Amino acid sequence: MVIWRSCANLYERAGEGNPDDVAAKVRADGGIPDAQMVGDTEAAVKWMRAQPEHNGKVGLFGSCSGGRHAFIYACQRRDVDACIELWGGRVVMGKEELNAKTPVAPIDMTKDLCCPLLGLFGNDDRAPNPEQVNQHEAELKKYGKTCEFHRYDGAGHGFFYWHRPLYRPEQAMDGWSKVFGFFGKHLVK
Repeated sequence: MVIWRSCANLYERAGEGNPDDVAAKVRADGGIPDAQMVGDTEAAVKWMRAQPEHNGKVGLFGSCSGGRHAFIYACQRRDVDACIELWGGRVVMGKEELNAKTPVAPIDMTKDLCCPLLGLFGNDDRAPNPEQVNQHEAELKKYGKTCEFHRYDGAGHGFFYWHRPLYRPEQAMDGWSKVFGFFGKHLVK
């Protein structure tokens, strides 16, 4: 089995330099526009599908804002077969948080989700907090979407990040097994 990976550099337009510095600059400027992210991700999906040994299936995977981005893309386009959202922050948003770069709360796009969704969340996270995760899951169920949500006690935001203090090995190992199982189920022909 051949596994292809593609990752659009969503911050390329923000300048060159240390990736952490560029990301900090982007965050300070309010992030990238959702529409720009969708366009850049669409190019990555098209590239993936054009690979000669591609099996015809594409999955999206993202953590934090990347989880949010993956969810938005899977709601706005119809060209992916599975989506994984790891602790996607700002999926549930109040009207006061919306702006020109983020004109619609991702949760309000739920009815248009085009594929199965796996969500992994830490119960100690504040963004999204457990109440927001509950709202997200309820909205998915309301629209009859295929979804699996798993929540981990003793874990907060970014519990997969092995190089940071928030890493939780036990929860991460279980989460990775769910990631590989989900993609195996939905992407392998």
